[in-house]
Amino acid sequence: MKRLLLIISCLCVLIAVERLHNFQNGGFRASKLVSSLTPHLDPAPPEIDALLNQRFHYFGKGGTSFVFLGEDQKTVLKLFKHQHLFSKKHAHKHHTFFFGSCKLAFDHLQKETGLIYLCLRPNPHFSRSVQLIDTWGFAHTIDLSQTEFAIQKKAEPFFPHLEHLLKTGQTENGKRAIDALLKQMRTRCNFCIGNRDPNLLINFGFIEGEAIEFDLGSYFPDPRLKNPLLQAKEIFFATHTLQKWLEKHSPELLNYLLENIHTE
Repeated sequence: MKRLLLIISCLCVLIAVERLHNFQNGGFRASKLVSSLTPHLDPAPPEIDALLNQRFHYFGKGGTSFVFLGEDQKTVLKLFKHQHLFSKKHAHKHHTFFFGSCKLAFDHLQKETGLIYLCLRPNPHFSRSVQLIDTWGFAHTIDLSQTEFAIQKKAEPFFPHLEHLLKTGQTENGKRAIDALLKQMRTRCNFCIGNRDPNLLINFGFIEGEAIEFDLGSYFPDPRLKNPLLQAKEIFFATHTLQKWLEKHSPELLNYLLENIHTE
């Protein structure tokens, strides 16, 4: 009886540890990355292979991807969640919409998303092992030729950057940050690309003073954005979170934002 209780206790501990590990790593498993799409050979620039020649550490997750940060602290590797992308539960996250959104970003908004490279089909060119390190320090080896992925530049989160500028009295730099955000959004609108989730809190950041949106999965063609008035409306609602934040932290920058939404 004691032996049985000991076995049960050990099993409970193992299950608890496994669940904790799973939670702290956002549910990541290498098996969730294996693609069912037809492979397509597409040689990549040598610099892409060089960027992949490092280990990547678990950095976070989104609704459609696991995010890993390279040891260079500059390169982000996004690996897409196939159990979500090929599910019929969420149409806006289905691979047809999501991959279409990623392609819009790669074709038109590389600078505005920090996007360096995009692989939307398993590519035999990347028949190599890449090590992913989880939050517990365990290494997971994956074959990149079996999955899709994106490589982006690492960005400083939007609001912490702006808060730092205000706390250190850099109001003019705060205005330049707002200018950079409006420029990023106007560029997207000028390409007639809509955005289903312009969430400044979790999807935007800065790279060397330039605003970027690191979420790749919410873009869609929107010809209505040719209209300057509709562009201004789009940007007004996309910056709503920022407007509320500036009401509390900097009325001066709030006025600056509102004045410049309608001007180029």
